[in-house]
Order: sequence, then C-alpha cells, then structure tokens
Amino acid sequence: MGHHWFVGLAGGCSERAEEEQRSFGDHLSWHRSRQRKLFESGGGFGPLFSFQRLFIAMDLVHNDLRLPPRATRAVAAVLLGALLLLLSIPVLLDSWFVLTGRHEEPLRMALMPLLLHGLLLALLLGLCGRVRRALWVLVPAAALAPFEFFYLLQYRLPSGPHVYGVIADTDGAEASSWLGPWVVPLVVGLVLLLAALAWTARQIHRADLYWRGRSRLLLTGGSMMLLLLFAVLDMASDRVDTAIRPALPNGYLQHSLSTFNPGLVPDLQRSFPWGLPMRWQHFREHQQALAAHREAAARHDFGVRWRSGQESSQRQLVVLVIGETGRPDRWHLFGAARATTPKLSARAGIVTFNDAVSGASATREAVPLMLTRRPPEQMLSPPSEASVVSAFKQAGFKTYWLSTQGAAGAHETPISVLAREADEQHFVNGVDYRGAGALDGDLLPLLQKILAKGEDKQFIVLHTLGSHMNYAHRYPLSFELFKPALSHQDNPDIWRPVQVEEMRNAYDNSVLYTDHVLDAAIEMLARTGGHASLMYAADHGEALHDGNCKRAGHGFAAAVNYRVPMFLWLSERWQRDRPGSKDLLERRRHEPVSAMAVFPTLTGLAGFDIAAPHAHTDLGLATGSGARRLVTHFGDFDKDLAGKQCDSQPLVP
Repeated sequence: MGHHWFVGLAGGCSERAEEEQRSFGDHLSWHRSRQRKLFESGGGFGPLFSFQRLFIAMDLVHNDLRLPPRATRAVAAVLLGALLLLLSIPVLLDSWFVLTGRHEEPLRMALMPLLLHGLLLALLLGLCGRVRRALWVLVPAAALAPFEFFYLLQYRLPSGPHVYGVIADTDGAEASSWLGPWVVPLVVGLVLLLAALAWTARQIHRADLYWRGRSRLLLTGGSMMLLLLFAVLDMASDRVDTAIRPALPNGYLQHSLSTFNPGLVPDLQRSFPWGLPMRWQHFREHQQALAAHREAAARHDFGVRWRSGQESSQRQLVVLVIGETGRPDRWHLFGAARATTPKLSARAGIVTFNDAVSGASATREAVPLMLTRRPPEQMLSPPSEASVVSAFKQAGFKTYWLSTQGAAGAHETPISVLAREADEQHFVNGVDYRGAGALDGDLLPLLQKILAKGEDKQFIVLHTLGSHMNYAHRYPLSFELFKPALSHQDNPDIWRPVQVEEMRNAYDNSVLYTDHVLDAAIEMLARTGGHASLMYAADHGEALHDGNCKRAGHGFAAAVNYRVPMFLWLSERWQRDRPGSKDLLERRRHEPVSAMAVFPTLTGLAGFDIAAPHAHTDLGLATGSGARRLVTHFGDFDKDLAGKQCDSQPLVP
C-alpha cells in the first residue's frame, strides 16, 4: 500500500533541484540576507510596502528558526492539516446542527454533505498531486470559512442567495450602523486572517508537498467511483419519484416545505465550500431576473386616471401588509374562540372580509397574483407588466417595500422582482424563511422613519413572515401565551401528528404577535392624522392536520391552504373624506372575495383607476364583477376543489 497519503505529502520533493543541492547553511544565509535587504528597502511596492514588510518579517522569523528541509516539510504538512480543518469547520458545524435538531432523516442529512466534502477534498488533492496547485482552491475557501461559520452560528443554516441579496443591497453606512463597535476589531481580524493564510500558503508552496504512492491512486479512484455512484442513485431516485407522483391521493402537490431537501444536488449545495458556485449561480439568476423585470416595468404605462373629486390635497398614506401563512379560523378577529387578536378586535375602523381566498397556496405564486393585473388564464405565467407598486408611482406616490422575507432565492425572486419597482427597498433579514432571523416587529422602526418624512403621498408595502413554519421563529418568547408550544430548536415534522398540539399553540402565538405588529402599524398611521388606510391580506393559508389531511403545511389540496384573513383599516380622516365608502366595503364582509382583488382595491382606496380592466373589481365599488375565484392548479375554488380537498371534514379547533 505504500506510505500513508499524508506522510507522502510531507516527504515530497523540492521545486528547485539546485536549492536541494545547496548546503542548508549556505542557502539559509543567502536567503536571510536577501530578505533583510528587501525588508529595509520596502520592496518597491509603493503604498503596499507595509504589507510586504509584514510578510518578510514573518518569513525572517521562520528562517531564524533554522529548520532543515525535512522539518520544513513537516511544518508545511501541519499547516496544510490546519488549513483543511479550517475549511471543514462549517460543514462539521452544519452537520452537528442537523444531528441535534428534529429531522425525519437526521443521519443521512448530516452525513451526506460531510461525506461529499471529504470525497471532493480527496479528489482535489489527488488530481493535483502537488499541493501547491490545490492552494488556488483551498486558500480562498479557508478565507471564507470564518464568515460561513459565524453565519451558521447565527442562523443554523448555510449561507445562500438570500444573504447575498441582503449584502448586495447594504451600503457602507448601513453596514457600519449594523456592526457598530465591532467594525474595527473585524477589520483587524480580517487583515490578520489574510496575513496568516498568505504566510501558510507560502510555506506550503515552498515545501512543495507531493502526494505520491498507491494511496493517492486508491483514494482518488475511490472518490470518483463513489461520487459517480451517488449521481446514478440520485437520478434513479428522481425517476422513481416521478413515476409514483400521479398516484398520490387528494391532488397533493410536491411543494417541498422541508428545510433540508433530499438529493445529491441539494446535499452538494449545502457542503462548504463546494456548494458556493451553485449558490452564487442562483444569486446571479436572481439578479438577471431583477434586471429584466425592472426594464419591462419601466416601459409599462398604467394610464392612471383619478376619480372625480378624489385626488386629495391632504396627505395620503396607503399601506399594504402582505401576511404569511394566515388562517382566518385561528384569528379571534374572524371568529376564533381563542383571544389571538385582542388588539385588532378592539380597534375601530376595521372592515373584515370573512370569506376571502388566495389565488395560490404557495408564496411565490400567491403574491404576484395579488400584486399584478394578469388575467386568470395567465395565472402561472411570469408577470408581463409592472405591479401595483408601479401604478402608485405613476400616480405620484413615493413607494417603499419593507420586508422580513429573503431578498433572493428560488421562492423569493418572483416577489423581490416586484419589490424592486419601489423607490426604496429594505430587506432586514439575514436568513430566508427556513431560519430564525428578524421578527416582523423589526419593520416598525423603518415604518416610523418613513412616515416621519412627511411626504404628501406614500405607498408602503410590508412583506412579513407572519406565521410561516417554524412558528416559534416568528415571535419573541414574551408572546408565548399558548403552551405547550414548539421551541426554536424544533424542526417540526409536518407528516406525523406527534407535535400537533405544540404546532397549533405555536401557530396561535405567532398570530398573537402579528396582532401586536399590525396594531402598532395602525397606531402610527392614526397618529399622523392624515388620509390613511391599511390593507392586510395573507398570501395563503396553512393546514394543521385538519380533517383527513395527514400533514401540516401548505401547497396541496386543502381548503385551509387557500382561505386567508383579509381586512382593511380606515382612518377617521379617510372616512370623513369618503362618506358612505366604508358602508360599501362593509357590504362585502360575508361575500366571497379573492385576494386578487387587492390591486384594484388599493388603487380605489387611493382614489384612482388604471386604464386596462382587472379580472376583479375594487371591493369598495357599489357593484362587483362577480369574477370566479380561480386558484392555481385546480381552477374554480368554489367548484373544482370540491371533493379533492383533504380537509372536507370539520376543521380541528
């Protein structure tokens, strides 16, 4: 078998044969003399001379240790081991979080990214032979490892397009404000890290470690064979899954709600640093989608026309709050027995729509349907025109988008392309919906700051995380009124009812916190004394093991996945300026309505219409269009979903 591969690395030959033949004493004397001259002269690097002096000083200290060539290789081998350990820490930490969490297949989910990391590392070193060739991959990865490590500590999830989007949208002032007193220590630490990595790479390069012997051939070949086997098994698994999918009962859709999706590609994407290129590619696709939609939105003209006598000279404030995973039957405001919305239930000026349904049961489809004017037959097509945000811009409103949702990603990009239409966007969350990041209450200071600007016309969108699973991530502990409830460490099992009581209690706690956030936002608007309105609509609903539904979550055939809480709040000034309008809205309280009516209702609240008709009409008009309540994948909610939904039995309280 030959020597162990690491011993083979430590016993490699030198890059320069003449340096091997030179006596160690003469060579050391020559090299040290040359380095001291460079140190004294500054090296001719202009403004960078101080960095070169630092590296030369470190090299002189190393040379003064008088290490012979064999000892130099041994030190280089130890440094290589430290380098490999540094870039392995993130995947080790990620695997630990998976093992200690509650997951359906914790062992496989923890070991696969770790195994892929080891195989790819062995393959890289084996193919390169000389370690110095692999330094082009190892050193940059090691430089990024501390950032991935701290992100994992903070959010218990690997980085991805969501955090890259937040970083891309953060300027120097915001970063300094967020980091506070840690700016200087972090900069110093970064400089020291880069200097240490540069010195380590130099020592490994000079020692010219070389992996030779049969161990290299065996490990390289074995790694390639295992990776190929994993790829074949993954493709076979996909074919089996496709074959059995039509047989699933009740029209279940395969929307993955798990934090960790199975498969070779997702496992590889989780593995640091090998998944970084895929994560970056997803972010680039997000950026390209933003640019394409921004260009299309800039060309679109809605043909805004003000209604007679409704272009107010008073200050106008229109706020849209997009909720997440809302169930009206869990809101006391809509008739639930539990006091989950004590503040909103006591708030004057609210008009509820008790029979509202969303156009889709997944966020990436539901929100664009809510905010754009696409016809029903194009419900699942990409938006061909701008959203209601641009309509308000063309009506003279300053527009804002505040969000606790992710800025980029497979589920986020269809919404964030619409957010980019706003004059200002603020994504405050460093993690997407899968982790415990910012709370919806973190948007309130931003809202207060925007209202304090005193602009004549403001349209503000708050895109919240509401009650998205894990529900315990959506509220502070002070709002844990209903117990026992899920904890932050739990990974809820949506398929088995073992945690159903904890899930329902945690869900109701998230509604209690949403009540607090919405009431605080309304109070801010009320204090302005202006012509103000707030509309709330959740993107979709949520199943909690209702009826025959043998799971929780959303994205499948259940009526509770489409029924959503939707209401309006109207200021006293708005009601005085529009006598009788609130009564017209009140008439819709028990009528069947669709969340796709949000677009025309918002423009109606502001007092203007657009030239092209909408499939649904303003809920504040005396007569409605009677449009069918179409939903994605099934058709007419009131007709085509009947008999297919798993929650046809009475809902569980």
